[in-house]
Amino acid sequence: MLKLALRNLLRRPLRNALTVLGLAVGVAVLVCLLAFGHGYQRALSTELDHMGLQLMLVPLGCPYDAAARVLKGKSLEHSLPESALAEARRDPAVAVAAPLLMATLPRPKEGRADLWVGLDESALLLKPWWRVSAGTNWFTDQNSVILGSAAAETEMRQPGDRFYSPETGQRLRVAGVLEASGTSDDSLFFVPLRTAQRMFDQPNRLTAVAIRLRDPALLREATERLQKIPGAQVVTLTEMMGTFLNLVGAVRTLLLSIAFVAVAVSVLGVFNTLLAAVVERTNELSVMRALGASRLQIISLIIMEALLLNAAGCIAGIFLSLAVGSGLETVVKHFVPLAPAASLMSLTALILLQCVSLGAAAAVLGGLYPAWRASQLQPVEALKAT
Repeated sequence: MLKLALRNLLRRPLRNALTVLGLAVGVAVLVCLLAFGHGYQRALSTELDHMGLQLMLVPLGCPYDAAARVLKGKSLEHSLPESALAEARRDPAVAVAAPLLMATLPRPKEGRADLWVGLDESALLLKPWWRVSAGTNWFTDQNSVILGSAAAETEMRQPGDRFYSPETGQRLRVAGVLEASGTSDDSLFFVPLRTAQRMFDQPNRLTAVAIRLRDPALLREATERLQKIPGAQVVTLTEMMGTFLNLVGAVRTLLLSIAFVAVAVSVLGVFNTLLAAVVERTNELSVMRALGASRLQIISLIIMEALLLNAAGCIAGIFLSLAVGSGLETVVKHFVPLAPAASLMSLTALILLQCVSLGAAAAVLGGLYPAWRASQLQPVEALKAT
């Protein structure tokens, strides 16, 4: 039966190829969306875990937007008084409170913007991945800078080189270059906190304070106390991640709806192809019935053809998703909050199984009516055609 079904499909190669293409597009869209969703959640969890902190103090305003911008190394319109750092460090539940001052320096001639971060040595306690590929792992003096791996490559600098910032008039020397970490640190310029405050005219001001607790179980009571710090608000990383995943989930639901529309179109394509084939082969199918083929055998033949179309469509769809996945990922990263630097394309066996199963269901659904119609043909139809 398999050989017969395959031979029947090869009779109309162009029509069946278009049907396979429709299935491939539907499967590819579904694979990409599921892989991106899984990869985003996994990469976001990993990146936030690497932060080594449970909460952040940020200026008053939208807390989640502020925290997201801080974690991605972007500047804020508002700042914290440095007194907030002292109060956070006095809290008995706080193990580490690391100050951060961030600023963006536009460089229109190069078509980019540099992201600068001022910090002190307490930040090392929150950055387990902080390793240098060359130079020293900390500032040699107040006029030194440590470059992320991507920033060093862009600037073509190495330890010992002079570095001049024309926008701020600051002359620095490169103390070290960080190893690639797959986080936003790779593209940042790090300077001592006091140097950053001087460079960006922000004396005694901070962008945020990253906090790690002595015991995560103290999160609620520590949050209640830290919320009372004037001019600051607390954002927990757990809340922020949940909010981001909810936002992404809403967008994914919309995109999955589009994917299911594509699958529905594929079902109609299979339906149209097989129904046309049944009509064209009325005489042949009637002869098969006259020679003793049962209704169930006729149904099985048409369903087998549907499954073969599905198999070809799924294989083509998976390869198509691999081919266009990286390009789509680049586009998607511009629209999701806190997009991790790591790849979002996480294609697992479970995702493939889900997509193949859905494709098979779509193919069977599209082939049910043509199969039923073919099974209703009477042997006498073959005599009418002669």
